Amino acid sequence: MMNPQEEREQMSESWWNLLGTLFAWRRFIIGVTFAMGVVSIIISLLLPVYFKASSRLLLPESSGGGLASALLGDLGSAAQSLLGAGGGDYVRYMAILGSSTVKKRVIEEFDLVAVYEMEDEEFPMSETMEELDGNVEFVIDDEFDFLSIQVWDQDPQRAADISNFYLLLLDEVSNRLKRESAATFRRYVESRYDAAEAERYALLDSLQSFQQQYGVFALEAQTEAFFTQVAELRSEALKFELQYEMLKGQYGPDNSQVRQFEELVNAADRKYVAALEGSEAVLPVSRSEAPSMVRAFANLEMQRLILEKILEFVAPLREQARFEEERQTEVLQVVDEASPPVRKDKPKRAIVVIVMTFSAGILAVLYALIMTWWKRNNAAFIDRLKKAAETHAA
Repeated sequence: MMNPQEEREQMSESWWNLLGTLFAWRRFIIGVTFAMGVVSIIISLLLPVYFKASSRLLLPESSGGGLASALLGDLGSAAQSLLGAGGGDYVRYMAILGSSTVKKRVIEEFDLVAVYEMEDEEFPMSETMEELDGNVEFVIDDEFDFLSIQVWDQDPQRAADISNFYLLLLDEVSNRLKRESAATFRRYVESRYDAAEAERYALLDSLQSFQQQYGVFALEAQTEAFFTQVAELRSEALKFELQYEMLKGQYGPDNSQVRQFEELVNAADRKYVAALEGSEAVLPVSRSEAPSMVRAFANLEMQRLILEKILEFVAPLREQARFEEERQTEVLQVVDEASPPVRKDKPKRAIVVIVMTFSAGILAVLYALIMTWWKRNNAAFIDRLKKAAETHAA
């Protein structure tokens, strides 16, 4: 084990050896670095110049009304966001801008296959799309809520035109998709409304048949009137019976007045029984038919109430869907249209020169160190290789 003094001396000697090696190779290192610096300057001057044009538009605000509000108003904000009832239109914007349809329109509009010199490629359109992807960037600023369309091109005017053309395509495709979506929903609502209307007309026919069969138009009112009439008939019959019994006790059953009251009693009883059997116009349904009649009426009434609720909900929604379809023309809120840039954006020549020169210097230093080590240790290194080979062969 070496003591601390010896370790410091060995480390100092290693550093001096390293510095000595670099000093011995100083001309080579400086020469390579200088040469690469000159080459990097030449290369940077030969690199094509690109200009960046940017257009900027505001992200859409969360929509608080319309069909989404009508259908999802009772849900929480998170559920509405998941179902598309709020903001998040910038996601649709990004999907539209990155779609193959939009890219093809841009390529065809500016003949980018020829501009990017892709005519001789096996798949010129695909290669041009990849090149376009490298020259276009869509940036969302979360702090100020705007979307920036940044385009790089060697022609500043074309860079600005491409960025603005993206805005036109975004407006066109976004509005078309919204109108198609609104039209699809409108057609669904109208078909549901028409189906409910058809069911309603069928129900009216069923009610008409029911009324013709049983003579019942308002069951509750007719039932109340029927029981009131039955109670009055029974009361009248009971009054005649009491009078008959009183006269019968006084004058005997053979008295002419008594026999008259007996006929009145029988007539009142017959009228009462006839009412119970459905012979009265108030509720012309017999007791035997009443259960099936009530069941049929309850079923028809339930269907009527359901259809009324459906039509009550769908009718205004149908009008809202028609209105939404008509107004689905959203004008993009463009803050800045792209204008031809004056200054180039890339390449950054100073950075290119510095990186290439620095890299060349590092490589020259590594080369000098490796070559020095090899000159000092190549003989021993080769001897060890030979010994290892002989040992393996044995």
